[in-house]
Amino acid sequence: MEITYYLNESEEENLFCRISDGAETVSFPLGYNVEDGEWDEENAEVSPDDPYFYSLMSLKSYLSERYETLSFGGESNVLTVLKSEVEAITEETGIQGIARNMFDNENTPEGIPAYDEFIQAFEKFSELEDDAYEALVIDNTLEFGTEDGDDFQMDTMAGLKARLRSFIEKKSYAELGAMTSKFIWSKIYSDAGGIEKHIFLPEMLLEWEIFWDSEYEEIQNAGSDTKHLDKTKEKSWRQFQVFMACYSDSVDIIQLAFEIDDMELYPMIVTVMLRIFDAEVCFDEYCEAEFSGDDWEQIESNGVRFFVKEGDF
Repeated sequence: MEITYYLNESEEENLFCRISDGAETVSFPLGYNVEDGEWDEENAEVSPDDPYFYSLMSLKSYLSERYETLSFGGESNVLTVLKSEVEAITEETGIQGIARNMFDNENTPEGIPAYDEFIQAFEKFSELEDDAYEALVIDNTLEFGTEDGDDFQMDTMAGLKARLRSFIEKKSYAELGAMTSKFIWSKIYSDAGGIEKHIFLPEMLLEWEIFWDSEYEEIQNAGSDTKHLDKTKEKSWRQFQVFMACYSDSVDIIQLAFEIDDMELYPMIVTVMLRIFDAEVCFDEYCEAEFSGDDWEQIESNGVRFFVKEGDF
């Protein structure tokens, strides 16, 4: 089964979806007009700058999962059913219906407020009507662009906590390093009274070994040569040795790790800290610290706390 997007230039709303399964194919509109310059012909998708890029990625994943579910359940007209389901989603509000449904489908199980709750909270905050702004889904947050050129990000405690948990579960060092604050992790470490060296370093060594075993395994499974990793691993080991040597004299091991290597060692240290401490408590403390910052404004809507900040997103 293959899912592809394409442009039908004979239609005003030109974005269509095609699902193929062997000789059977169905096509249907998605209720959206892709503007000039926002279509990636090579990859047959809208550009990452398009407001619905992430929603359309989610739709592909959703359709693939529904295909498997329906096929396993013995449904004989799977593609027709999928087409009908998407047409029902887009019937009233076009592609915004896809954004709404994909957002809720992915995030409601995590306790994150529904898409419409975000919209209501933003309209309460901004005092704007729905035709005076554009909503954009980014992961489990929404960003808003207004007619006046102002940009806002809206987040929730549940959303940020879910992202932090995901970074740790996936061992996504890149996201931990780029999308979290070393200052907040440092505060959490300090407030907890630190971790004794004989407890921390064995866990750190284990994490380091797991990381590099995974790096080599990934390259080997791809059928590539791992020789280029040897020097990188050697450098990483030297950095780890420097960290161990400085551990006892450092009052802030998070900052120490960041100064030595902010790409791997720093997120590795955060991962180990969360494994030793109660991770869920740390996530709560991180969220409280993040949203207490001066750049965030709290909005309560229907008993739910939302946080809004202005910026160029």
